[in-house]
Amino acid sequence: MTRLESVLTEDDLPLSELWAACRDGELVPLSSSAFVFADVPQTPVVRALAVRPVLARRSIIERHSAAWVHGALATPPRLHTIAVRYANRSSASRNLAVVREVALRPGDTMTVVGIEVTTPLRTAIDLARDRAFDDAKDSPVIAKLLASSGLPECRAYLAAARNLPHKARALQRITDALLFAAMER
Repeated sequence: MTRLESVLTEDDLPLSELWAACRDGELVPLSSSAFVFADVPQTPVVRALAVRPVLARRSIIERHSAAWVHGALATPPRLHTIAVRYANRSSASRNLAVVREVALRPGDTMTVVGIEVTTPLRTAIDLARDRAFDDAKDSPVIAKLLASSGLPECRAYLAAARNLPHKARALQRITDALLFAAMER
């Protein structure tokens, strides 16, 4: 008998069977497009594999989707956000994802099981630069993403970044998020 992958999608089994297995307690929905066996820990590898079905070729998991992959968000976003480098902008997108065209610097991404994801630092900066920033929702996520780095790294990154809009706004939001997180400890 063929062993199933730890992350299952409609490519593996019909959606009705996946949901029936959820009702039976064998699977749990991991995102809008993926399911995982109930006893499999939700690691960055498993979460990245759960986003893979919505990725276009040469695309990158970013923003709230990357925050979820890194473990800074408990639940996945309803729609995943993926990025396509400016040079690869002809890549087609799939459903269940918002696709953005971005310019990334070397070191802005990392690879998780062959899937490109923005680093925790770049993810935090992107969330802080976003017009849709929600202080109550996004500040704790930013603090978790920056738990292993911090404000000095953010300042250095933003100082070196050319043509990156909303740098001052991002730095203020990151400073506030880290200060609030430190006061809660």
